[in-house]
Amino acid sequence: MRDLKDLLYEMYLAAGTPSLDKMAADVAEDDELSGSPSRDTIRRCISSPTLPPGQADAVAVAVVLARLARWDEDVVAARVRALWVEALMRVPAGRLIGEYDDQLLLDDLEVHPALSPAAASTELGALPAYVARGFDAELAEVVDAVVARGRSDIAVLVGGSSTGKTRACWEAARRLPDGWRLWHPVEPDPASALIGQLDRVAPQTVVWLNEAQHYLLDPKHGAQVAGELRALLNAPDRGPVLILGTIWPEHWADLTSEPNRGPDPHAQARQLVKNRSIAVPGVFTSEDLTAARSLAAGDPRLAQALQHAEQGQITQYLAGAPALIEHYGAAPPAARALIEAAMDARRLGHGLALSQPLLESSAEGYLTDIEWDLLDDDWLERALAYTAMPLRGTRGPLTRIRPRAGHRSESGRPTYRLADYLEQHGRQRRHGDRVPAAAWEALVLHAAPVDRVRLAAAAHNRGLLRIAMRLYAAAADGNGTGRHEEWRLASGLLKGAGRMEEWRTWHRRAVAADDDEAVRTEARILREAQGADAALAWLQGAVDAGSRAAVRATARMLKEEGQLEDALVWFLRDAEAGAPLALDIAQTLEKLGGIDAALHWYEKSFEQGDSGSLQWVARRLDAAGRPDEALAWYLRAVDVVGGFLFLGRTAELKEMLHGTEAALTWLGERADAGDTLALGAAARLLTGAGRDEAALAWLQERAEAGDAGAWREIALIWKRAGRKAEALTYYDRAVREGDELAHMWGAEMLKLAGDKAAALTWYKRAADAGATYAPLHAAKILQEAGRVEEALDWYERAAPTDPGELSKAASMLRDVGRQEDALAWYRRAADAGDGSALRSTAELLEEMGRAEEAARLTRYGWEPDNTIADPWEVVEAREPDGGGR
Repeated sequence: MRDLKDLLYEMYLAAGTPSLDKMAADVAEDDELSGSPSRDTIRRCISSPTLPPGQADAVAVAVVLARLARWDEDVVAARVRALWVEALMRVPAGRLIGEYDDQLLLDDLEVHPALSPAAASTELGALPAYVARGFDAELAEVVDAVVARGRSDIAVLVGGSSTGKTRACWEAARRLPDGWRLWHPVEPDPASALIGQLDRVAPQTVVWLNEAQHYLLDPKHGAQVAGELRALLNAPDRGPVLILGTIWPEHWADLTSEPNRGPDPHAQARQLVKNRSIAVPGVFTSEDLTAARSLAAGDPRLAQALQHAEQGQITQYLAGAPALIEHYGAAPPAARALIEAAMDARRLGHGLALSQPLLESSAEGYLTDIEWDLLDDDWLERALAYTAMPLRGTRGPLTRIRPRAGHRSESGRPTYRLADYLEQHGRQRRHGDRVPAAAWEALVLHAAPVDRVRLAAAAHNRGLLRIAMRLYAAAADGNGTGRHEEWRLASGLLKGAGRMEEWRTWHRRAVAADDDEAVRTEARILREAQGADAALAWLQGAVDAGSRAAVRATARMLKEEGQLEDALVWFLRDAEAGAPLALDIAQTLEKLGGIDAALHWYEKSFEQGDSGSLQWVARRLDAAGRPDEALAWYLRAVDVVGGFLFLGRTAELKEMLHGTEAALTWLGERADAGDTLALGAAARLLTGAGRDEAALAWLQERAEAGDAGAWREIALIWKRAGRKAEALTYYDRAVREGDELAHMWGAEMLKLAGDKAAALTWYKRAADAGATYAPLHAAKILQEAGRVEEALDWYERAAPTDPGELSKAASMLRDVGRQEDALAWYRRAADAGDGSALRSTAELLEEMGRAEEAARLTRYGWEPDNTIADPWEVVEAREPDGGGR
């Protein structure tokens, strides 16, 4: 069907993008056309991703467009007829849910197999009895709403490895009525499979995105995947469709965190999943355990898990996690080396498939000299046999990937996959471990081309400049991600190292590759040196040579120079080539003609993933005294990005236009849907009107109905009233009712009140409850109190979340005069991936009078063995092909 839609759209552009009215009129005037599509049908023929409902209508639209474009209408009509029939005959994606048996669940949907107790009955199925938990009810609500309303939706389960995410998605999918299909795109790779076959997704289909990071964080296709999935969800004529995804918390953080500056590759994905996550706890609650015990009599696997699992980690035990850890801990040296090499490759950014040469070459770095010397000639085969050994019915630590027909690896050599639980274990336990030189060398030589840019960035962040440059060069030689970003990133490394001659060479290559940022940087350099006219003249030459990036850079420079009308012409010229700079166009139009002139392009900007456009328009309309329109945009913004900055204003407008009860009802609904800010906004709405008692009564009612966050909001009211003791009582109650963040709020209150000793106790309790930033706050209090050694322990505890905390510990040591200790901690920070640690180390070396070392470190970086690198030359790479420059 894609070929048909592409042909119709190509003709539409060639015809000069005629209006729907024009095309409808042309169809109506031609009595020889067998089709008579309405204006709406014509629109859907051109812009909807679905098959036109009638062949005759599609042919009529094509003939009209062919005439306007001066194409051969007979040839076009025949081609469209053939493509329409071909599209009609295509089988929808996926298979009926009722066709899935246990083996398909394991093989196709990637549900973890359960352990097999020695005395297990042969009558047991492949999967253990399912224990429904609290989050299952949330997921069931999403599924039931899709069926009841006929409207597409998405849910993403966020939780650690082996916590039951994939099995929960399957149990939810089983709720769907007969006739629903399930499609899991995986070959040749997840992202490419989804993009290539998404047009085959029919209504009543579950799109299965197990390990959603492989789709949405794909370096080459992630933005396109997210954009096409958003289009699928927003196309009523393609629904209902249900997208079910699973993802680890660390990947979820990567996906949903907005960059402080520079490109935002995950903007589309954030819009897709915003407010669509469901947290999957890593442990069973007491209620969950009670439910499990009631099912255990019929399933010895569940009974064994209840007896032996630690701290309520039932699903992990069932998936064989303890057996994996035990097998890894008891592994012979060579097998352990392969597992740890795989752990490090994955945490540095390599993809799932780890080649045998990569693992074999890396292993030497994880073995002592004696262990290496004692290896037998067949050590690799024996080590791989150990790592592949099934454990109680589950896969071993490192298992071979069996390629499907037609999808062999490029090298023809076997590839292996690290068990999910061990991958997560490695990320947590080895986050700050130094990667041996042999592993880096193996990555340079054997890493998959698409992974080299990520690996180069990992080396760069660790101050391994020589290795990073080799990986960037390897990416350039192998086309990297296909975006040529390696040239720009490598030039940035060289510039930061003060190697300006070499920077200029690589920067010019980035310009030749038509990299947006590089072309814009070159134009700015020219403007600073010779003025805007010279820069614009250079850009015009680049445009004449075929540079798309130069068109964009010209538009932006004219905008910066205040030449808005000329800038708009260039922005629109760029838009004709697709993927317009919608936000720039909107901003330019607003300056030229006011907010109304720009609304269409702000809408386009939002569709491209810039959620800030919704907030900006809402505020502009609000400031212009247009509350009804402002509220509509605020409500959209709240639905998409949450209401951290403007939920309160949205509630105020809701109250002003529709009354207090309507505003409270809306906020209550948001709280029920998981918006943790809604309760506070409701309380402030009432207390701002002097209705403190009403606010307390409203929150008390919600708290007693089971909303733990309401206890925290009651505590906030007492806090604002200066009643610290009462506030702490309610914060403590909130924690006991399940609001783990309440400890953080209580600690902050105590800290601001000057009671740092009590605040420290509360921060420690918050850290024990899993609050991410609590260790950092505890470390700061201890640092301020001069308790340096204790502070170091807490900075260390904070480091798995942010390696920069190790640099903060180093800076603390530097401030108290412990310079050698500070150097060691900066190096630890670099090993953990803190990109600022090299610069901080060089500054400290300068302070210590070791200027020569500082200069050498800045210019050449470290080697993996912790020494400052000797002088090295930049690796040459082939010239880029892109850009037509």
